[in-house]
Amino acid sequence: MYPTTRVFLKDDSGDKFFGEGPCRLLEGVERTGSLRAAAQEMQMAYSKALHLLKHAEETLGFPLTERTIGGRGGGGSRLTPQAREFVEKYKAYRDACYQANLEIYRKVFHEEAQDAPAPPRPRLACVLMASGLGRRFGGNKLLAPFHGEPLICRILRAGDSPLFSCRVVVTRHPEIAELCEEMGIKTVLHSLPYRSDTVRLGVEAVCGGLPDDVLPDGCMFCACDQPLLSRATLERMAGAFLSEPQFIYRLAGKGIPGNPIIFPKEHFPALRSLPQDKGGAFVAKAFPQQVRLIEAASPIELKDVDTAEDLAFLENQRPVSL
Repeated sequence: MYPTTRVFLKDDSGDKFFGEGPCRLLEGVERTGSLRAAAQEMQMAYSKALHLLKHAEETLGFPLTERTIGGRGGGGSRLTPQAREFVEKYKAYRDACYQANLEIYRKVFHEEAQDAPAPPRPRLACVLMASGLGRRFGGNKLLAPFHGEPLICRILRAGDSPLFSCRVVVTRHPEIAELCEEMGIKTVLHSLPYRSDTVRLGVEAVCGGLPDDVLPDGCMFCACDQPLLSRATLERMAGAFLSEPQFIYRLAGKGIPGNPIIFPKEHFPALRSLPQDKGGAFVAKAFPQQVRLIEAASPIELKDVDTAEDLAFLENQRPVSL
């Protein structure tokens, strides 16, 4: 059992005119410079895309896109300033609704029903990849202090959500394995050299030899060196997948895809047989029409720590509520 939140806006007659579909369509226009390309990314007919935007424009009273002429691409479309402002307001409202619903869910089903059996969790697993050697950092960056605690603790707390059926940390580092086990998080400790090994071991750990009919419906793969990644963002990604589990979901910053990534279980075999030192992005790039981008509240959430300078920079950013 888990909560879902679908946020729609209606016109005065009660008809829906804006929601996640039109929002993603406009984000696609901004990213690709073309309404037709944005519609193709969503596997939507161009005529339907035109209808959605026309209905929204009639309700809002201002244009959402404007044509561009010439240039290297021969012209296309871009969002109007009013559209950019409206999309940001919608996303802020949607995220607030989602978070409020989660808080109500936790209060009603967890805090007030402590004597009741724990509700069954959705079948979305989470693999936390903590096998990096930190060569550019000069040591184990995941144990470096960040706001008074080891860096890895940020993602461990952000991923502590009822939307995940299980979490597994895959690491080469005994110290990290010990830390995670003390926190009650399943850990796979290994000494294999490649990124592909980490992904494969993660899939094998969450599948656990289960038959196909009881496998997790999907798996989120998180790097452990993104300290500003928030629980709200992870839960928004998880909620999107649990609503439409046929897609691959990637977190994005201003339209640029990054990590984490969620894969449906149909891709588990490919993830278990990645080419040497390839990660999950290798599979995502092979299925571009299946990928859906989830825009982060701020691009800073995608920033990872490679160097000591990166760590210092991120520690000086505005704290993110986990």
